[in-house]
Amino acid sequence: MPAALLEKDEVLERLMRTFRDDGYDGASLAQLSERTGLGKSSLYHHFPGGKAEMAEQVLAHLDRTLEGLFAEVASRKGAAAQRDALLAGVQAFYENGKRACLLERLAASVDRERFGRPLKNAFAAMQGAFERVSLTAGATAAQARASAEDAVVNIEGALVVAAGTGDVRVFERTIERLRDRL
Repeated sequence: MPAALLEKDEVLERLMRTFRDDGYDGASLAQLSERTGLGKSSLYHHFPGGKAEMAEQVLAHLDRTLEGLFAEVASRKGAAAQRDALLAGVQAFYENGKRACLLERLAASVDRERFGRPLKNAFAAMQGAFERVSLTAGATAAQARASAEDAVVNIEGALVVAAGTGDVRVFERTIERLRDRL
């Protein structure tokens, strides 16, 4: 599809993939232009604040994506169904460990302070989803909070190790251990 006909969400998906693949600091304007199919002037027309605005809008797009996933999880009956839906959503989003975490890439960028609040909100939303699953399973509030934090830390760590070793099975095994523990 010609870039001029792309929906805004598709442009944001392409930007997100680029930031995930190359990091915020490593994604040049030329790469962002090539991967979206938009010329540099078109990118600046849509994102007058440049790359920083692109990343901010990508984070807002990520929030909407996660909200949809978490709403789907919450609609499921029972803790096991919620857990399975949440883990399936996480697996799909990270393509079974093949995709880097956008949050980690932005947190590690030179402009990380610019993204501080949206990053904190995204991590809190992810932890909140895991916490709700644990609460549904009968955990106390303290247990659910600790379990949720462990889940997010394990997922993020598995993504880093999978990327560093080239072994996505690390991520797959982490998801299975979470399935057993949640």
